[in-house]
Amino acid sequence: MLHTLSHSPYQMDMNALANTIGQSDVLVLLQDGVTAALKDSRWLTLLIQRNPINIYVLQEDIEARGLLLLIDSRVGIIDYSGLVDLSVTHYPQVNW
Repeated sequence: MLHTLSHSPYQMDMNALANTIGQSDVLVLLQDGVTAALKDSRWLTLLIQRNPINIYVLQEDIEARGLLLLIDSRVGIIDYSGLVDLSVTHYPQVNW
């Protein structure tokens, strides 16, 4: 399953998200959700500790916010083409 987070983690129930994601699921952080991927982010730590899942962040969104150099190395950076590939291989999709 593909999960996408487009809202700031400060406006979300991140515990619910962490509890919902399974080990074979993928999480993509988009729009304001990219702030969850910052180095030393408590939100990223929460997500990784609960489930060892693959987490990606959309490059265009981190560049638009000037955060490219602040993204944690445990997070993969993808472009729109990568997002499409993940959408095809991880179905269904849940938006947060």
